[in-house]
Amino acid sequence: MIAAYKQTLMSTIQEKNLHGMYPPNSPALDQIASRVTTQIDQLCAAWRVPREVGQDILKLALFDVILYIDDSGSMQFEENGERIKDLKLILSRVTYAATLFDDDGIQIRFMNSNEQGNNIRNEQQIEHLISTIRFSGLTPMGTSLRTKVLEPLVLGPARSGQLKKPVLVITITDGQPAGEPNGAVSDAIRSASAELRALPQYGPGAISFQFAQVGNDLKAREFLGKLDEEPGIGDLIDCTSNFEVEQDEMSRANPPVDLTPELWLTKMILGAIDSSYDTKDEKSGRPSAGGHRPPPPQTQYGAPPPQGQQPQYGGYPGAGGAPPQQGGYGGYGQPPPQQGGYGQQPPQQSGYGHPPQGGQGGYPPRY
Repeated sequence: MIAAYKQTLMSTIQEKNLHGMYPPNSPALDQIASRVTTQIDQLCAAWRVPREVGQDILKLALFDVILYIDDSGSMQFEENGERIKDLKLILSRVTYAATLFDDDGIQIRFMNSNEQGNNIRNEQQIEHLISTIRFSGLTPMGTSLRTKVLEPLVLGPARSGQLKKPVLVITITDGQPAGEPNGAVSDAIRSASAELRALPQYGPGAISFQFAQVGNDLKAREFLGKLDEEPGIGDLIDCTSNFEVEQDEMSRANPPVDLTPELWLTKMILGAIDSSYDTKDEKSGRPSAGGHRPPPPQTQYGAPPPQGQQPQYGGYPGAGGAPPQQGGYGGYGQPPPQQGGYGQQPPQQSGYGHPPQGGQGGYPPRY
């Protein structure tokens, strides 16, 4: 198993061009691979996912994770505060997955508040931090991304040679940017990538960006869809719609896929660092940033749900909901022939952020 874990890590290093930070025969890979069997078992049991998916989440061990949170007023006042409840659930599950493989915990930054979460490792720390936040104001997504995340946590350390691991920035938002110039988000991403590209020990793959939507704001969905396809930064980012939108799209794939909350979270966590989970590649049908588009998925996880039966929601990981149906994973996490470490995308028929039939919903299932 250690050899398989190491191959999983090496595939991500190859795809993201991380050789400057993880050179060939890096002892870090052996150290990670030799101590993760128990953690992967724990994750698969808690999230009720196949071992192949749990092994994919191991890729987080290569990255430092920063959660960048929208604390604008709409998070509190729209949809009766449900967006903050969803935010807390996502934060706790991402923290759980990331800290299984990284003893340092994760960092949390906010768009408006100057409060900081450093070395966050558990749900109690998240609850305490969120309780200090007064959700108010606009959405200076790009401005604060540059000043609160990129400069102090990524570019500053990189300039002095102190950036030890590549960084995954996961932005959780309910709206489009407001209170800043148009293009501030893409400009911040583009300039950070260019600066890292000029530093040979790092390169543009030293930072990846995931954007995840909570709530059902159509303008937010439209903004993220455009950002996902923007030339020059598309290979650095992935955008994930809210659970209900993504579930609807997957149910209309060919063959239909039962998207559980666990797999939605997995897509959100891995979309920016593993092209097989990258939403835009599924939907556009174009080759992934890694080069070759993986072959069509096998039916190991992609079998359609039983005739006339609604997909099971399952409940959030560890929440005691019904287990996901077997055959509901659409080929994610399967290595294509003779190419270890890369998953496969299920075919997609609809564009980014297509609203679900019969309503917009927007919430992961409650427990």
